[in-house]
Amino acid sequence: MANSRDELVDQVLAAGRRLAAAAVALHSAVADKQGLSPVEEKALELLENSGALTPGELSRRCGLAPASITGLINRLEEKGFARRNPHPQDRRRLLVEVRRDRRQGADILLKDYLDSVAELCADYDDTTLRAIVEFTDEVARRQREAADKLAR
Repeated sequence: MANSRDELVDQVLAAGRRLAAAAVALHSAVADKQGLSPVEEKALELLENSGALTPGELSRRCGLAPASITGLINRLEEKGFARRNPHPQDRRRLLVEVRRDRRQGADILLKDYLDSVAELCADYDDTTLRAIVEFTDEVARRQREAADKLAR
């Protein structure tokens, strides 16, 4: 355990790096099992979490160039995981959405992992879990902010 506040913060930062590396490995394995690249898998997860997006919005959120996002969307459509639909307010624009019927495979692949995390949560009281949620959400917000800043 840490002997000082600085050491404890260093341990939090190191644990975050280990968590990020483990998440990349897990999502790469899930992507591979579905015949997707890790980037395709993460784009689908982003669409699932945010709902349908225009290609430009998806490009910004993924940090990919517009030409790259077009290829990504094409591949996701060809593989049957996403589709383009007309934008309801602007007929000149498109929305990209996940085909939920195809994404159930990811849910099945992640079930054991998610069950094990739910089991781990049983070891913590509600106050601690609320602190974990607050901290994790804030780290995610700062990570997105850093990614946006680097993409400029």
